[in-house]
Amino acid sequence: MAQFYLETYGCALNKSDSDIIVGRLGKLGVSRTFDLQKADVVIINSCGVKEPTEDRIIHRIRELRKIGQPMIITGCLSKIAFDRVRRALDSGGAILGPQTIDSLGPIFFRVLEGEKNIVNLESDSSSKLRFFLGPPNSVICTIPICEGCLGNCAYCAVKFARSDVCSYSIAELYAITKQCVHQGYQEIRLTSQDAGAFGYDTGESLVDLLRRLDSISGQHRFRIGMFNPNLVIDNLLDILNVMKSNHFFKFFHVPLQSGSNHILELMNRRYCVEDWGKVIRTIREHFPSATIATDIIVGFPGESDDDFENTLRILKEFSPTLVNISKYGDRPGTIASQSQEKVDTLLKKNRSRQLSRFVSSLTRAENKSWIGWSGPAIVTECAPKGGYVCRNSSYKYIVVNKSLSLGDVIKVRIVDSHKTYLSAITIP
Repeated sequence: MAQFYLETYGCALNKSDSDIIVGRLGKLGVSRTFDLQKADVVIINSCGVKEPTEDRIIHRIRELRKIGQPMIITGCLSKIAFDRVRRALDSGGAILGPQTIDSLGPIFFRVLEGEKNIVNLESDSSSKLRFFLGPPNSVICTIPICEGCLGNCAYCAVKFARSDVCSYSIAELYAITKQCVHQGYQEIRLTSQDAGAFGYDTGESLVDLLRRLDSISGQHRFRIGMFNPNLVIDNLLDILNVMKSNHFFKFFHVPLQSGSNHILELMNRRYCVEDWGKVIRTIREHFPSATIATDIIVGFPGESDDDFENTLRILKEFSPTLVNISKYGDRPGTIASQSQEKVDTLLKKNRSRQLSRFVSSLTRAENKSWIGWSGPAIVTECAPKGGYVCRNSSYKYIVVNKSLSLGDVIKVRIVDSHKTYLSAITIP
């Protein structure tokens, strides 16, 4: 039986694609090995969001080529930086796009037989969800609800790889989700590039999807993926009403990117700071203890000191729970990469450090406020430094330092807080 070794880079959508790759090849009698030396074919599921990640993947491809096994490179980087991937692969196998998982089957065997220089960047016409397979030895699974987006952000190259939004049907998603619940998955992540775009191409809606999934009985909870404020502001109340159900973590990832409307316009983000603020206020009116995650890009071309200060001001006003900070970096083919107003590299680093320190203070204060809380939490995974990670209804990262069983719902009391997690004990 042929075996493949798989490495995954990037976002939750890429991770779900890797689960689908495993399912696709498994239907053909091909198994996954975690031992590189035993692999007949090496597969890299790549990411092209940031240049440092791209550099790391290219270095890894070159490193693996020295071992000698044939390789398949798939994922977003294949389209975003095709020439660079091709040079690194050096006739070593195949380059596929992120939406060619159906075609991966026959191509895998062509690569296995020694064929080289195979390129297929075209999207498959059929749904790849039929190959979905949840990860083994886990109670967490990630289900893609759509891919692609409705935007054209000035800094983003992922649009070139994933294109316009393509939503899966509610019927198909319901069937897969119900199967995952019956298999024992307790944390089900509904992922996409933008959950707010779900159904724009099919006539269905995110609200209808959430209502349908909420009808599945069990102790599981859903974590909704990122949505941009402009795509949910008109139907946010309907979304929040559905999410009152115990089946949903009160977790919301709403990107801001900048606290300056001038910069948001240059980014072509299609919303203003006031829209973002309205969405956050509405969420907190319904769920005061919700976890609010957001994203900030530091040093976007044209960002002035005042623009940066506006970002600090809006973060101070709203105090989001989690802030993902990225220093702006050029991506090939994007509008922003052609700008003549690039921010000095040292200034960009200094702003990033200042923002990181500020966000750290917000996070510590937020975590400290949870000391003394008690209630139910799902045991979801092993903690990196021992013990187990549990998630309460607000999706807080809670570590309990004792032996627990994955998937159990236990009662905990939070006794201490740290920069990135909370410590808890179990209680009767």
